[in-house]
Amino acid sequence: MALDRPFWLTLAVLAMLPLGAGAQLFVCKTPGGRTLTGGEPPAECLDSVIRELNSDGSIKRVIEPRLTPEQKKGRELEKQRKHEREVLAQAQLRKDRALLETYASEDEIEASRDRTLASRQALIDRANQQLKEIKMDHKRLGDEAEFYAKRKLPDKLKHALDDNATLQEQQLHAIDDIRADMQRINERYDTELGRFRQLVDQGAAPVQRKNDP
Repeated sequence: MALDRPFWLTLAVLAMLPLGAGAQLFVCKTPGGRTLTGGEPPAECLDSVIRELNSDGSIKRVIEPRLTPEQKKGRELEKQRKHEREVLAQAQLRKDRALLETYASEDEIEASRDRTLASRQALIDRANQQLKEIKMDHKRLGDEAEFYAKRKLPDKLKHALDDNATLQEQQLHAIDDIRADMQRINERYDTELGRFRQLVDQGAAPVQRKNDP
């Protein structure tokens, strides 16, 4: 193995040597600056670029240096990120396809939004009607409690008032939950509408269903 020879000089010498068919020659420069050659990749150059040469001295291939632990970790992280990006891209592709298969136009998206919100509004109307009845019952119980202004309330009446207050609170919470759900529904439809518009602008066409004219 040749040592401490300038790389350009090594190539010049190698070009003049008669190499047999199938012979392998590897050349590298160590981190310390020494040029090494040999029939196998020099062990001292595992952290350096190693060139495999043809018989005429031209470069057949380049062997990259081994990775440091930090580089290996970086490669793994990048590989993981790439996989995650591919998974997200595939998921978005499936969502886009489903969107184009579900709606034929922006008007259909808005019509679906209206139907969904109407069903939630019906729940709110029903809850408000129940709340109104509970409050009416609370007034009746309150009127009955006035007869005991200076006396201890009967346990039955006290429990009825407590239960009534709990029912009112539950109805109010239920109404708040439905309104929050309506907000989420609006946000979802806004997102779908925006994405649908973007896909159509990019040239995508909604799937024509069999019952379409």
